[in-house]
Amino acid sequence: MSDQNVLVRAAIGRLLSEKTGATSISMKESIDEVLGRTGFALSDDSLQDLLLEMAEARGMLVVVDI
Repeated sequence: MSDQNVLVRAAIGRLLSEKTGATSISMKESIDEVLGRTGFALSDDSLQDLLLEMAEARGMLVVVDI
């Protein structure tokens, strides 16, 4: 796994931790926040996949509002 992916996963983890207790989160807002925190320009598909995977593991729903 590249250093970039590690940093993006960490940023998603922090974001989801901050939203603990929320039953759902916005895909668009979450991606904007992660990109703002990391400054990386990942493809939307890979970032969406990571966000969905990690949110699902925490029992959160992601509203696909892109």
